Amino acid sequence: MKIKTTLLAAIALGITGTAVAEVTIAIPDTIDVLVANDNKPELSGGLFSSTKTLTLPDGQNQILFTYNPYFDKGKERVLLESDPIIATFNQSNTGLEFGLPQYRNENDAAKKLPTLEWSLRTQNGQAIEVKQDKLLKSGMQIGRNHKLELAEYNRRGGVAAVSSVAVVPVTLPATLNDTPAKMQSGDNTAEEMLHFWYNKADSATQERFKAFINQK
Repeated sequence: MKIKTTLLAAIALGITGTAVAEVTIAIPDTIDVLVANDNKPELSGGLFSSTKTLTLPDGQNQILFTYNPYFDKGKERVLLESDPIIATFNQSNTGLEFGLPQYRNENDAAKKLPTLEWSLRTQNGQAIEVKQDKLLKSGMQIGRNHKLELAEYNRRGGVAAVSSVAVVPVTLPATLNDTPAKMQSGDNTAEEMLHFWYNKADSATQERFKAFINQK
């Protein structure tokens, strides 16, 4: 009986050890995580907590984030924002935190943010190896689809690209060719964008598009 109890305890500890093997990142309120492994990030922590936690699986991970330092100016708060930064790294069973610069004032931050120097480091302060790049887009920045842009970046094979990140699945409306059409797993980003813009078009444009396709 004693042997059985010991054996069960050992198995339970082994299962528990496997279950908690993960990578956690402490996210301060100045960091906005936009995408994590091709998904909307789920952060744990209190609603008004200054630091939240992002939990990721062991192995290769990719996140997209911005650094948003803020400064109190009288009764107002001035918020700045960096370019979206792609970070790809490989870690297991590790707790990480951001190493970020502290700026003297708003002007100092505005001057240095374009060349932001940052790091991901372990809890003992050791910086880990990270492949990083910026996700840049010319023109209007409002309403950007960061998830779709990042999928396209990975497809092109940028400096911080990963090959395992899947594109966003999109389903065509049932009215197209009068039959439901669902994207297959092998579809590429170009097709996804075609579906996206079809859904965005008005009914007249959709009809012209269908007439064009039926001519082929």
